[in-house]
Amino acid sequence: MAATPLSSTCPIRIISVQLLDAAGQLLRVLFLDREGHISSQPHYLPREEAMVLAANQQRVLGSHARVQVL
Repeated sequence: MAATPLSSTCPIRIISVQLLDAAGQLLRVLFLDREGHISSQPHYLPREEAMVLAANQQRVLGSHARVQVL
């Protein structure tokens, strides 16, 4: 039996927002909540919802941040 990667089976995710400076260096790591607000505390979301929120937030922040679903 082949092992399935945890990343494809776990239904709950955290959205990490990594704020970057002009040179692309990491300044701060924050998180998105279910409403799309940035906060210092992690919020757990269903995978599909997290993927949509992360994509939208990346479009808004552009090159000033790196948005990842963890």
